[in-house]
Amino acid sequence: MYEPNVIFKANFLGAVDISCENTPIVLERNNTTKVNQLFQMLLYYQNGIARDQVIYNLFHNEDIADESNSLRAIVFRLRKALLSLDIPDEDYVYIKRGTYRINPNAKIECDAVMFEDLAKKALAAAEAKEQQKLLEEALDLYNGDFLPTLSGYEWVVTTQVRLKKLFDRCLKQLLEMYKLQKDYKSMYELSHKANKLYPYDGWQNYEMEALIEEGNTKDALKLYEDTETLMFEELGVSVSQSMTEQLDKLGEQVKNNTDMISEVKRNLDTSKEDIEGAFYCTYPVFVESYRYIKRVIRRSGQAAWLMLCTITDGKGFALNDSDRLDNLSDELSEAIRSSARGGDMYARYSNNQFVVLLLDITQEDCVLVQTRINENLSKESRKRYIKYHLAPVNLASAGTDNDTDELQDIVRGEE
Repeated sequence: MYEPNVIFKANFLGAVDISCENTPIVLERNNTTKVNQLFQMLLYYQNGIARDQVIYNLFHNEDIADESNSLRAIVFRLRKALLSLDIPDEDYVYIKRGTYRINPNAKIECDAVMFEDLAKKALAAAEAKEQQKLLEEALDLYNGDFLPTLSGYEWVVTTQVRLKKLFDRCLKQLLEMYKLQKDYKSMYELSHKANKLYPYDGWQNYEMEALIEEGNTKDALKLYEDTETLMFEELGVSVSQSMTEQLDKLGEQVKNNTDMISEVKRNLDTSKEDIEGAFYCTYPVFVESYRYIKRVIRRSGQAAWLMLCTITDGKGFALNDSDRLDNLSDELSEAIRSSARGGDMYARYSNNQFVVLLLDITQEDCVLVQTRINENLSKESRKRYIKYHLAPVNLASAGTDNDTDELQDIVRGEE
């Protein structure tokens, strides 16, 4: 049986790592050079790639006077770079009848190729046990996007999309199999890996369900809170309906287990950090707290005010995205925290706005809070960049149930 002279190992999923006979291969410092691109292309297209396709992949959308001559120069540099490595001497760039490939005397083990092959076999398997085995092997190989450092190139993006779709299909199939088998440990480990790779794709649903089924309510609640923060702050959206349903299930689990109440109380009483001043929270948490507090003050008669702090360009116009906005946002957040009281709360409303809920306070005292915020900014001149608006929480008619819309209307009315 024929044995190859050398074995190239190429990991292209999530990172780029190439070796030959356990010797790391680094051709040029920049992984995106044409020499590196050609080498990675040949390692991926193991059965060969046509010369015209090589030229298209390398020079598409580039103004190259003589593409053929440029390709010859790149092949020469690649051959020279490979000969300089501490690997068996061989002409590894094999060209025959207009097809480019790695020399057939060498074997290539590429994770992207192996993943695709295993995934397709798994999805076509008729027997469940065999399918699960192939799915597990395939997903163990997948560690992120294909050639992430070359995401700007068409042939790479096309491959990324195809492999990602294949990953999603295999992942969902295997997670559903684990769920059916009640193998929640494997279900958690796999969905946790997927969540790390693609945090916006909703794999937290499976992760949270696995935690709940295993009775790990503390980590399940933290996962929900982290996901809520991520989705709102990064995408401006709420968590999925299915994850909200999981939270309801978590609540039922805790409610029906009276032996857990002492642990629940300890968890609620335990604070990782003792920070003085106003309480900062995400906007979805702020909305729920606003709804609750509004109900309380209707009965107690307490006064509460909503304050909107807008970062401007110094001339009264809202400041758009910039490094200066990021710096001012961090500074304003800290100034609000240290200027308001421990019973007050605030949240980021938009990229250039914070909303503050001030409790048991008069309108005159609200102005004093604004003055303290200005004083707590790093420079006196900073205060001209902050614009304030106030509205009483009980401004709207009593009996309104849609407090979320009402809160947004109050804020928009002050902008």
